[in-house]
Amino acid sequence: MPRKNRLMAFSLKACAAALLLWSGTAACRTSSHPASGGHAVSLSSLCLLDGKDYQNRDHVLGMLGNLEKTGGNQLAVTPFMPFLAFKEGEEEAGLADFLDFAKDRKIHLVVGLAEEGSGGRKYHAAVLIGPDGRILGKYRKTHRTAIDEPIALGDDLPVFDTAFGKIGLTLTTDFYYPEIYEVLRMKGARILVWQDYPERFREHFQWLPLLYSRAMDSHAFLVTAHYADPRTYIANNYDYGMKGAAFGRSMIIDRSGTPRADTGYRHGIAAVTVDLDEKKDDPYSMTPNFENLFYVPNNGGRAAFGPIAEKWEKPALPEFSKRKARIAVAFTSGDEMWNNAAYPEAVMGLLEKAWEVKPDLILFSENNARRLEDPAIQKGLRDISAWAARHRCYVAVGGIAGPDNPVSTAYVWDRAGRLIYTEPLYWMAGAEELKVFDTDFGRLAAHSCGDLFQFPIDRVLALKGAELILDPSQMWGPDGYHNELLLKARAVDNGVYLAVAHWNTSDPGLRSMIVDPYGSILAGSGFLEKGVIYADIDFSREKVYYAGLRPNQPEPGKEDIPSYFTPDMPEQLRGWRQMIFGNRRPELYSIIPTDNDITRRYIGKELQKRYASGAGTGNTTQDQ
Repeated sequence: MPRKNRLMAFSLKACAAALLLWSGTAACRTSSHPASGGHAVSLSSLCLLDGKDYQNRDHVLGMLGNLEKTGGNQLAVTPFMPFLAFKEGEEEAGLADFLDFAKDRKIHLVVGLAEEGSGGRKYHAAVLIGPDGRILGKYRKTHRTAIDEPIALGDDLPVFDTAFGKIGLTLTTDFYYPEIYEVLRMKGARILVWQDYPERFREHFQWLPLLYSRAMDSHAFLVTAHYADPRTYIANNYDYGMKGAAFGRSMIIDRSGTPRADTGYRHGIAAVTVDLDEKKDDPYSMTPNFENLFYVPNNGGRAAFGPIAEKWEKPALPEFSKRKARIAVAFTSGDEMWNNAAYPEAVMGLLEKAWEVKPDLILFSENNARRLEDPAIQKGLRDISAWAARHRCYVAVGGIAGPDNPVSTAYVWDRAGRLIYTEPLYWMAGAEELKVFDTDFGRLAAHSCGDLFQFPIDRVLALKGAELILDPSQMWGPDGYHNELLLKARAVDNGVYLAVAHWNTSDPGLRSMIVDPYGSILAGSGFLEKGVIYADIDFSREKVYYAGLRPNQPEPGKEDIPSYFTPDMPEQLRGWRQMIFGNRRPELYSIIPTDNDITRRYIGKELQKRYASGAGTGNTTQDQ
């Protein structure tokens, strides 16, 4: 069909579909006033209706027809649409309606479809179309999980140039691999796209911290496109046979992890105009003057992130004498911090308080005991060791000078009172290696304070087998909400428990807590209180995932809850971390352990000056 006739046919289809939507369930739209100055771009994300009645081009084109004509730079994104396909080498013919739409509206458009490749291979592909109706790039899904169908995978994580900056594309279960987003960030992506299609089991509780952290960690805008069930939203219930409804919520999330536009739990369009160059002044000398939200940069280099780019084999764990342990976290006010030339009165008092619940391990906050030669500090170290031996309990305390350097270091004593682990604060000075250690109940590790802001740290520790990560912390910025969000994201991404000990502050959201591998808080401290929290953890209970088909399928009905049932419920299995880590593609992550112009943009202002003057060596760790 000639292009002119195709355009006319497209317009008629779009008008008819738009009238149908308007007369039935009108599309929901969120928007804002245009951003001022800088790199303004209008971002739009579609949320399509879920169900076979809507899996056709007319529904998709009708929804696209509801986009506002904003003028200037504009990017629109559809969800992944496996019910539509094109053939390799025949992209223009298979995507003709979408090419015409992009040219007619003069916008950039990202569509996700099935691709029929050569040799009978089937791919899932995202295609970026330019405002002239030409294809600017194609990304083939590179990762899968156990629930995915056996498609062929792409072998590249490209970014694509547009008039408003580089774009990185991801599809469906790519989302569960944070390495992908780090690679795209380091290749310069300013906008990230995630196009999803409802999985056979919909679990959204863990998505939200991951969605927000993907944008925060990548320092990029994230455009997500999903589906909404036309019926009331209801969560999954595996035992009942309910896989959960598609939840909607196509979003545009900014670099601070804040949704700027959200369709809510229904179909529609999320739309907002943003300034990609927006920033605030940050007077803190150790951070770059670059973000709207306080964050801790990585001034410590990236050499220790090497295991991310290496082939993973499940670590061999020792034969633990037990797998159930009581983990305690002690907390108090900052005026009781263990400082130089002082004895740790608060630590010793809280040790006795903690012993009332007979824990296996007690975690304390990050202190300020940086002069190991002080007699009071030496006595404190001896007394903590003696207490651990006397009570046969592991003790972890942060904020002590390292044995060989003055950097804030986490110390761990074992049940015999021996110092078995010292791990320095990474973000300030770096290290050649990130270490784990074994107890008699599980494999543990520690990061301290602002290390939480660097996702590769916890990823490396988890790859090395850490089941619980300890976080002795003085962190208060940007706020308790974001701190908790990142804690949950690290736990969910890595299938680990996290225990954090904070000093009390006036921010009611900043608490000491223990988080499980699903991002749920098992125990949390009281506001401005002094005391101990604890949780009993069975480290033999691995995180679950879903795959295959369960033996007994639910019986679908026409009314009530059974109307949501489908006869394809997957089976619930344990071993989520081995499944995810085993499906990683480390050959695609070689850029992660390196420094480049992008990573050096996100280091402290003083260190940036050293690089600009030529004083930097190119190895951030060596420059500390």
